[in-house]
Formats: sequence, structure tokens, C-alpha cells
Amino acid sequence: MTVTAPLTISTARPAAFPLPAGRTALIIIDMQRDFVLPTGYGAVQCPSPEIFAQVAKLIQPCLDALRAARHLGMTVVHTREGHVPDLSDCPPTKRDRQLHANKRHVLCIGDEGPMGKLLVRGAYGHDIVDELKPRRDEVVLDKPGKGSFYNTDLHEILVSRGITHLLFCGVTAECCVATTFREANDHGFEACVLTDCTGGFNGTIVSATMDMFCAYDGLLGYASNSKALMSIADANSAAALAQLEPALTASPLSLQPLHASYVSGAKTVAEVITSIYDSLDESSFGSLTPRETAMAQAAKLDADKTVDIDGSRDLPLLYGVPFASTPEFTPSATIISQMTSEGGIYMGTVLSANELLNASQLTYILTTSDIKPNMPSSVSAYVTTKGSLSTAGITLASPSTSTVTILAHSALDARSVWATLLRLPNSTPEALFQHFRDRPIISVDYRGFEGGGIRYAVASSTDAAFDEKIEKIFVPNGKLPGRCVPGGKACSVLSAAAKLASAPESVMTLEKAPTGSISALDTIKNIQALESAKAAFTNAFDCGIDSPDVFVAPLSSQIMTGILALGVCGVVVQKDVVFIGAKGVDARILDAAVLCQM
Repeated sequence: MTVTAPLTISTARPAAFPLPAGRTALIIIDMQRDFVLPTGYGAVQCPSPEIFAQVAKLIQPCLDALRAARHLGMTVVHTREGHVPDLSDCPPTKRDRQLHANKRHVLCIGDEGPMGKLLVRGAYGHDIVDELKPRRDEVVLDKPGKGSFYNTDLHEILVSRGITHLLFCGVTAECCVATTFREANDHGFEACVLTDCTGGFNGTIVSATMDMFCAYDGLLGYASNSKALMSIADANSAAALAQLEPALTASPLSLQPLHASYVSGAKTVAEVITSIYDSLDESSFGSLTPRETAMAQAAKLDADKTVDIDGSRDLPLLYGVPFASTPEFTPSATIISQMTSEGGIYMGTVLSANELLNASQLTYILTTSDIKPNMPSSVSAYVTTKGSLSTAGITLASPSTSTVTILAHSALDARSVWATLLRLPNSTPEALFQHFRDRPIISVDYRGFEGGGIRYAVASSTDAAFDEKIEKIFVPNGKLPGRCVPGGKACSVLSAAAKLASAPESVMTLEKAPTGSISALDTIKNIQALESAKAAFTNAFDCGIDSPDVFVAPLSSQIMTGILALGVCGVVVQKDVVFIGAKGVDARILDAAVLCQM
């Protein structure tokens, strides 16, 4: 079946709720044993066994909604409320208030119960119920509070995937679901609660809360019955839903088609790796993983028969993905360990990165090297914000500026690996690591760039071909409708940063070629000037309605030096056009780059 119109829950209150392809997520709140089984924390809190029994019955409708979301290819997030074993992240008020309120409560958070310590991470009761077991490519989010955005990575997890619309279900309606729903509204997401998949421990309050979700003509959001979602899933396949998105010509080793072929069983990892070794040019590698080692890894992955509750293959997103790095990465580098933990197959270090991607012999290549002009049209480069990904185990040419760059077949592929790495544990965060909470949180535009448009600033250029490309990218009725805004400030700061980075007294220069002829005072002045430049560049993206969402420049060595010196993100699209964003707006720049390439 071919879908000819965007999918919509037409029966939602107070108006129809759209399900934009690739931008909708299902968030299942706290369907943990502690909350829905009779020997957990929820049973302690609920005053009525009869009411608690109704909450336990939510497992089946939540499962139906989960199946529908999976069928439609939606992002799925499972949350778990709980605390670290020493309860250092649990406010005393949360632990003690109800215990002291009356004599009915004999246990509180952290006390030993039949399923282990109540609401403590690692305890049996803390985990998701078996019926809703998350797949390995789904997000499990541990939260210490009632709201899922508080002190968690949820905002970055969602925006890294381009999500703008949220469906909610789970427990409890009056507490964790309601708190998260309100938080989502403040973060700019469009949100709809599935009322028959959501419940709580006080019938009167739950009923009022359901009305609150869509009150005042949608002040906070929408409400619907899950039956409408299941009807949509029954009528449409994930493949049909994907047709709503603009087509992207993909290499056979591009992530999404490769993952789909593994899930369906159309390809085995052994077949893919065999094909690569049969055709690759070994002279392009500095250090090639021995064929027998890679084939042993492939055989181990192919032997993984893990399935979800419906019998579909349960595979992590990077399962069977062949990737490599440039020589400065050690095999034990954190980022390589993270990717192999998700099923990636490390092929070694490469000398000719662009050529191998252009020949469709790898899915990703990790580098820290400067991106050179005249890249192949089949290769996209994403320079991550400094500190957003671990550089532990990488020999950096310039530790103060070097960052991880992801070379891929498209910006969509680069975003997929970045979004995957963001949610994986980083056991050795280095001093320069910057958690997203230390960076600006950019409000989500539910319309996306497709509907809301994009404000773009353009670097001054005398290249007529570059100007023509910009005109074709940002057209009034195209894939990336835009409005040109002044970019002089961003342009001048980027140029100044490049000069500061190249100065003899620059830390970047001294790291590469130490010399005793530069005074410490001159170096300190250079550092201060560069820090001022970083602040000025960020300010250029946050100065009102005429500030840009993206700064666009032609690919050059000077531009790349400026990007690295400022520690900001950049994505190369259409060979020699760079989309640049301030610190912390990687997701916005990647969204724009993905649309540009479609």
C-alpha cells in the first residue's frame, strides 16, 4: 500500500493530531514492576487494591500501542523512575513525606521489598515488565524524578533523532505522565496522551488529569484513544509510512537499508563482510582487521537469534555495520568500543577515507582530521560539537580543538550514529567532555524546517557556483524553505577564530609545534580572545528573530580551522557547502542537512 497523505489521529481532542513520518515518538512512562505488579512500590502507594488492579491491566493496551508504534517505524522511549543505590539523587522530601503522613505506609523508597529495594536502579522491581520488554534499538531512560526531562538526556535523545511529536502512555496519569507532558509542552513538542493506555491510583484525579491534557482548546496538548493509532498501523506498513518522507538515494551500505535487510533476513552479516573483503583495496588501509577476525565477529552476530515479543529480530541499530577510523584512533578508543558494543564491525584504520565510502565498502569512517575541499558527492562529513562525543583513546593533533568527525554516505546516516552514541554509556569521560545540559537547550519547532522554514545566513563569497547552489537549497517551495538573514557577525567571528587558531601564540599552533620563543602572556591573551570569539559566535545564533538557524559557507581550510577553533558543529553537504551551527545546536544543523540532501 502507498500512503498518499500524512497520517493523522483524526479523533483526537481538541483537534486532529498529526503523526509526521520520522518525527513521531512513543514514550511509555514507568511501566515498571514496581508500579504495576502487586508487590512493588505502586501497591504501597495505592490506597485501594481494586484501583491498583485496574492499573495493572494497562499492560495489554500499552503493548498494543507499542506494537503499533513499532509497525509504523516510530522512535520508542521507555522511562524508568528510580534512584542510585545510595539514594544520593533522591530528595528527602520525596522519600519521607508519605512515610510520615500516616501509619498506612510502612515502606518507602530504598526499603527492601519482595522485588528488591523499592525504586532503586538495578533492583528486580525497577525494571520494565516482561510484556513490554524494550528492543535493543529502543531507548531506556532512567530518571530520578517524576518528570522525564528533569536531570535526564531526554531532550537531546529526541532532538538528535529529529522528533517533534510525542505520544504518551503509562503510569501514573496524575503524576509522572502529567509532569512529563507539561515538560514536553515547555520544550516545544506537540504531545498527545493515549488515554486508555494511561492510568493512576486515584480515579477522580486521573479523570480530571485526562481532561487537563487537552483543556482550553489544546493549551497543553491532545488526548486520544489508542484504538485510532492501531487502526492506522493496521492500514499502513512501516515501508508505506517511509514513503511520506522525501526519497534519499542510498548506498547499499547506508545504515537504514542495511539495518532493514538484517532485520528482514534478506542479508546476513557474513554475506556483507565477505563481499567487502572480496572487493576492497587493501592499500587504502593502514591497518586492516584480519579477514578471519571480522568473519568470526560476523558469525557471532548472525548466531544472535534474539527476537521481540512478536518474534521479529531484535537488533541494535549498528548491528553488522562495517566501519573504520583514521590512524589516530586506537582500537580501544571509547567511541570504537561503544560502536562495537552495538554490533558494529571495526575494519581497522584507513588512509583513503573518502575513496572507501565512495566505493560503498564501509558505512562509517571516524576521523579527527580537517575536512578537505572537493569531497565526493557520495560522502557527507559531520563535525561534532567539541566535547559532545568522547575522544578518550584518540591521539589528537590538537587536543584543545580536535573533535570527532563522522564521515558517512549522508547526513541522515551521520545523524543516526551520533544519536546512537549519545545514549550509550561513556565510562571514561575526559575533562573536555560537555554534557548537553551544559549547552543551550533549543526549543523544538513542531513544524520542522519543512513547515516552519529556516533562517539562514551566508558567508560572503565571490564564487558564482556557490551562490547558485545556495539559491537551489533554500527555495520558497522546496524541501528547505528559508529566509535569508544577516550573517556578517557570524562570518567575521568565524574568520577571526581561524586567524586566532593559526597565530604563532595560539594553543592550537603550539600543540602541533612547541616552541620556547612564545611568551606565556601572549598565549593567555590568545586564549582569552578565542573564548570571546566563542561567546560572540554563540550570541550570533541567539539574538532574536533575525538570528540564523544555520550559517552557510563554502568548504575551505580556513572555514574548517574556524569551526574547530570555535568548537562548534558543521555538516558538509553537496560536496563543498558547509552548514555551521553554534555550540549545542547539532541536531538543528543535522535536520537542515538531511533535508538539503533529500
